[in-house]
Amino acid sequence: MNPLRLAQIEMFCAVVEEGTVIAASRRLNCVASNVTARLKELELLVGQELFLREKGRLILTPEGRLFYRQALPVVSGAQSLTDLFAEGSPRGILNIGALDVALEGYLPKIVPDFLTACPGVELKMFLRPTYTLERMLTDGEIDLALTDGPIVHPLIESRFAFREKLALAMPEDQKGARDGQHVFLFNTDCFYRRYFETWLERHGVSNAIIHTVESYDVILACVQAGLGISCVPHSILSQVRRRRREGIVFTYPEDLKGSEVYFIWREPGLNDLGRRFLDHAPTHPDTHKK
Repeated sequence: MNPLRLAQIEMFCAVVEEGTVIAASRRLNCVASNVTARLKELELLVGQELFLREKGRLILTPEGRLFYRQALPVVSGAQSLTDLFAEGSPRGILNIGALDVALEGYLPKIVPDFLTACPGVELKMFLRPTYTLERMLTDGEIDLALTDGPIVHPLIESRFAFREKLALAMPEDQKGARDGQHVFLFNTDCFYRRYFETWLERHGVSNAIIHTVESYDVILACVQAGLGISCVPHSILSQVRRRRREGIVFTYPEDLKGSEVYFIWREPGLNDLGRRFLDHAPTHPDTHKK
């Protein structure tokens, strides 16, 4: 069975609203015979007579009235789709994924300006760890990501956003990382976890008991209680309440430098809305000051 076509439905509604085939053809800028043919096709497809034909007049049948009521939102919706981008201002749904450090310290400076300049854009932002963001980008789930870089990949392009520093968090009565101690970190798909594990190995800390805790409040509470150590991105630390910092010493070791965070997108190029978003991002911001 052939599917209904939008042109058939539009012609049907035009005949109902104009009263005659001739008037409907003028409105639609087509010949009357074309309208008549489309109406007959439509009746064959739905298996009902939609009009009574009496001496050149077309009168809606009960089935025709029902069909017209159901058809109106279809025609109206099609017209709204045609006009969706007619105003000239940017419209669309822009999907952006970001690390927590970008959402906390960097994006709040960009998003309000972008949405003010592009009020027709619907923004969807996702908090995800590094390796998940890369997968989402290559799978086409997001248009743009803010993640650790630089990334060398034939299908990904990038631009520097900011540098994120890492703070070593230890109980105030502890002088340094100890072998076999407890360590509180985010999940294994977090770049900073792998970075800090490598740092611990370089400092001879082996046999550490690493706890996976996806909450900085809980992590810092454990450090505060003297149970172990952790590392915390500076942008997150700057948001931590003073009470949660008590009893913890935060230092910035030279060899715990953190990482550079980049905007990344798929090749062969970033879409128009993504580029507009990038236009609102400073190229070399002094994002995190000590």
